[in-house]
Amino acid sequence: MTIIIKRMLHELSEPYVTDTELSALLDGTADSRYGKVKRLIASNKLLHVRRGLYCLTENIGYKEKIHPFALAQYIYGPSYISLESALNFHQLIPEAVYTTTCVSSKRSKEFTTPIGLFSFQHLPIINFYTGVERIIENGHTFMIASPWKAICDYVYCYKKNWRSIEPLIESLRIEPESLPNLRNEERQLLEEYYHHQRITRFLKGIINER
Repeated sequence: MTIIIKRMLHELSEPYVTDTELSALLDGTADSRYGKVKRLIASNKLLHVRRGLYCLTENIGYKEKIHPFALAQYIYGPSYISLESALNFHQLIPEAVYTTTCVSSKRSKEFTTPIGLFSFQHLPIINFYTGVERIIENGHTFMIASPWKAICDYVYCYKKNWRSIEPLIESLRIEPESLPNLRNEERQLLEEYYHHQRITRFLKGIINER
C-alpha cells in the first residue's frame, strides 16, 4: 500500500482523483483495485466525495487542505464558482456562505459531500465562460465569476426583476462603493451572453445610476 500512496502523490498535481485515474494508478484486476480503494477509504487516506470521485487526505501525506472551489469543478462540470460564493470571494457581501454555489451548463443539481454542500444552477451553454476568471490560490486552481458576472448570474438564476442598484443594497447588502465600475464593453458582453430582458433591464438601470 505504501507504493500505491507514493505513486498517487507523485502522479497527481491536485488532491482530487477519479475512478479512471485510480484504474491507471492501481495494479491488478478490477476487483483487487476495488479492494485497495476500500482499504484506503477505511484507513482515512482517501475520502469518497461522490460516485467516481475521491480526495487524498492529510493522512496520505498530501499537505494542502482540500479547497471546495477547486473541488467543485470535479464534482459537476463544466461549471464555475458564482452567485453567493463568488460575491463573498470578491468581498461584496458581508455574510459567510456555507454552501459552495456554482453555475453549470448542465441541469441544476445539489451534492451533499463530506466537504460540504455544493449547489449548481443551470446557465445557457453558449460562451459559457464569458466574464469568468481563472484563479490560483495556495496552489489550487479554480474558475470564478467576476463581480458583475456573479451578480448577473444571481439575477438570472434566481429570476430577480431588478432594475436598479437598490436591490443589491437591500437584498444582498452590497455597499455601492465596493462595486467595481461596470464598463460599457463588459455590459455589452453580458447582455449578449444572457440575451434576456431581465438582464438587459437590470444592466441598463445600473448604467443609468452610476
